Amino acid sequence: MKVIVYPADEHGCGYHRMIWPAEAARAIGCDVEIVPQSKRKVEFVMQGSVVKDVKISSDIDVVVFQRVTHSTLLQAVPLLRSRGIAVVIDVDDDLTLIHPHNPAFERLHPRYFGAQTTDGGRHMHSWQHLTLACMQATLVTVSTPALLPRYAAHGRGRVLMNYLEQRYYEQPHTDSDDIVWPASVHSHPNDPEVVGNAIARLVDEGAEFMSFGEPPITARAFGLSHETHIYPEYISVQDWAGEIAKYGIGIAPLADTKFNASKSWLKALELSAVGVPWVGSPRAEYTRLHAYGAGILASKPKDWYRALNQLRSSEVLRKELSDAGREAAAQLKIRDHAWRWVEAWEDAVRIQRS
Repeated sequence: MKVIVYPADEHGCGYHRMIWPAEAARAIGCDVEIVPQSKRKVEFVMQGSVVKDVKISSDIDVVVFQRVTHSTLLQAVPLLRSRGIAVVIDVDDDLTLIHPHNPAFERLHPRYFGAQTTDGGRHMHSWQHLTLACMQATLVTVSTPALLPRYAAHGRGRVLMNYLEQRYYEQPHTDSDDIVWPASVHSHPNDPEVVGNAIARLVDEGAEFMSFGEPPITARAFGLSHETHIYPEYISVQDWAGEIAKYGIGIAPLADTKFNASKSWLKALELSAVGVPWVGSPRAEYTRLHAYGAGILASKPKDWYRALNQLRSSEVLRKELSDAGREAAAQLKIRDHAWRWVEAWEDAVRIQRS
């Protein structure tokens, strides 16, 4: 079986869902080629905006795409399948439920499809394309069970949870009572509201708080009176594990929305793996990770304040949760679950041939 993998980007999504799993699959003997976005090899024969053919090596058994939102890739799916090539599409979010304040909303909303872009071209993306592509795919892989009804109602779906690459398990962690939100309002516009005034109270009491993104927006989201705790620097995916390991306590707030109902445990899992004790919202996948022994769940602002205050006040509790988190995360390494990707791709070949 020869597999070729096309990550949608070279950031967190591309690495966690495509690049690192494919590398792990290759390490256990799978014949898999990874083609970064910057080195795309798919060549299309076009007639206007219509795809007439896809030029790809004849020895490929499986093509793996990610978040197929471009109309050209949508058209390629049935063409590849007509040549006997299995097409697997990976999805890690319900793109039909993106928050309107998320920058991806305008890029993916169907009403913007075909609109003129600033460079004179046409906007070719839509979340409807992903839904249609998944209907036509040989197999759909998703990061959480909640995504199966949306993208694999036809029954050709498989859950591949988010696991972590080895670098997360090699980071030294120095204990402290500072707090980090390893995210930004840019991509999590309504999640800070679930903590209420808990972070603002703790900062007023002397806590150090760290987050990423635009300082004024983040400060406003958490009710902070100043911006000195928020940093706008971009952190690469390769450096991310080392960055979050610097902080003493993590938070993973997720608003109780339909979009977040299908969010994975990734953020809390990252904190666990680097030894940072965390407090998170009781969404489905954080609850699943908590069952492994990691983290504390908080439903209301008073619960957030109480849990974080307890962690700030107790070095012993932080150490207990740090050790428990590492122990839980140790069971969730990509290298130990690479066989799941290989098995899924083999299933896709069987489905395609049948």
